[in-house]
Amino acid sequence: MENPAKEIIKDKELARQEAREKKIKAKQLEKQALRIHQELENYQKKHKKEKKQAPSDAFISLQHINKIYDNHVQAVYDFSLDVKQHEFIVLVGPSGCGKSTTLRMIAGLEDITSGDLYIDGAYANDLKPKDRGIAMVFQSYALYPHMTVAGNLSFSLRIRKFPTLKVDKEGKPVLEINQKLIKTVKKQLSDLMEYADFIKGEGKQEEIKKVAADIEETEAKIAYLEKTPVEVYENKHMPKEEIRSRVMQAAKILQIEEYLDRKPKALSGGQCQRVALGRAIVRNAKVFLMDEPLSNLDAKLRVAMRAEIIKLHNSLGATTVYVTHDQTEAMTMATRIVVMNKGFVQQIGTPIEIYYHPSNIFVATFIGSPAMNLYDVSYGKGKIDFADNFSLNLPKEASKAVDDFYKDALKKAQEELTETDKTFFERTNYLELISKFEKQLAEEKDLLKKKKTEADLAKAKEELKFCEEVNASRQELLANIEAYKKIGAKKAIPLIFGIRPEDIFLASSNKDDKDASKGFKITVSVAELLGREYFIHSDFQGKDLISKINSKQLIAAGDKLELSFDLAHLHLFDPISKKTIY
Repeated sequence: MENPAKEIIKDKELARQEAREKKIKAKQLEKQALRIHQELENYQKKHKKEKKQAPSDAFISLQHINKIYDNHVQAVYDFSLDVKQHEFIVLVGPSGCGKSTTLRMIAGLEDITSGDLYIDGAYANDLKPKDRGIAMVFQSYALYPHMTVAGNLSFSLRIRKFPTLKVDKEGKPVLEINQKLIKTVKKQLSDLMEYADFIKGEGKQEEIKKVAADIEETEAKIAYLEKTPVEVYENKHMPKEEIRSRVMQAAKILQIEEYLDRKPKALSGGQCQRVALGRAIVRNAKVFLMDEPLSNLDAKLRVAMRAEIIKLHNSLGATTVYVTHDQTEAMTMATRIVVMNKGFVQQIGTPIEIYYHPSNIFVATFIGSPAMNLYDVSYGKGKIDFADNFSLNLPKEASKAVDDFYKDALKKAQEELTETDKTFFERTNYLELISKFEKQLAEEKDLLKKKKTEADLAKAKEELKFCEEVNASRQELLANIEAYKKIGAKKAIPLIFGIRPEDIFLASSNKDDKDASKGFKITVSVAELLGREYFIHSDFQGKDLISKINSKQLIAAGDKLELSFDLAHLHLFDPISKKTIY
């Protein structure tokens, strides 16, 4: 037995070493986060000088949007989305995935670190929230408690001034030289000329020609505005009659006319939500932004309000961006869904596309209720084998998809690592420093200097090691590459088999279905009756299997059933990258 005193010293030394490594890793991580933050800010500073051109087929366009906070924590990564007019877009994902931050950037409540935002053809990055033509509905309703419903509905109209055509005594438009517009266009010209000077040093001839043409066009626009009188708009408060008319119209649409004289404390949750929606309606906004507006309501009221919001969206011809963590809301309300996780867009598509063709395991399990059943299987010679001597023959298309996926999976991962390393500047700097020290060590004759260089080399190698270890995406790629190499050496390929509860049937009900798998017996552990169907819980391959079974017959815990899978709707995933194979 070792000396207890030595054990204590050894433990203390180990603790010191762990604390030191933790400190170095934290420093390396902060260094990389700071560099990425600075790079994006510098890119945006240069990029903003370019002439902005909104996409012609998008009402709202988010192009390569990134959001990094002052503490260098990145909340949104390279978010790109074009929203057509009258679309109902739902951003869905778990808490902390970046969906609300994205919505707040559209609203102008959060600054965009890098990327371009266009709303109705206008570059909106620098527009104030009140100038974006948006109306926002918050999760907490944000009603003024001291005002009546009518007061809450009319408040934004009463305090704001709106562009109004300037007319003379006869009601004819007044024509003047628009100095304000000239000033704005001159600022655009100044930015373009500054950008032109910058790119001259980079030798980008095509870009230089394009910017020169933009400068010429902008100068011509200024010359035209300086000598041509145009219609002038001045900011004025909205007439009281117009405000009253809009409030009454919104109240009628939302069926809250009888509550106009009440204050929020005298309203139910659903009524408060209607008032919050009414404040958006009265503004005749181009865009509705809704941040989890139904999360404070009970289940029954949420269903009713979902339908009300969809009807409202359709009747107003609005363009809506809606945030929720509830996948049922996303599936029932959206024209298109944007699924997010950890700041990254996982998939964009219609509800049908997202449901039937999820891009990865996260999307497959997040969308659908109950969630998709997943099982580890091995694939070989056109069939998959489960753990307990149960196997299924795959459709030919599925087998081909698996073979095609793994044919170049390793190559793709290696190419991705090469691209990652090209922009991993901290690693490049350490490699150059190590090369320099190794060269000095080979040439150095002085023993003291040699010893110092050896210490410097050891320190650089240690810092390189920690620098690489804290880069999560690179570490994941390295792990994937090693895993794909092992697959190449094996005959059987590990896969993840997925099947939705609604794609599992009683074997007796689909005997003649060519897509039905062979039957397998289960014992019911829990039978949840939900009207016309049961959610059946049972043990299958050592895991809980959930199936949706029609309630034509009574089913209870302990019953024996024979089930089969609908192989036309099976899903296969790569356990390494978590991507969908089939």
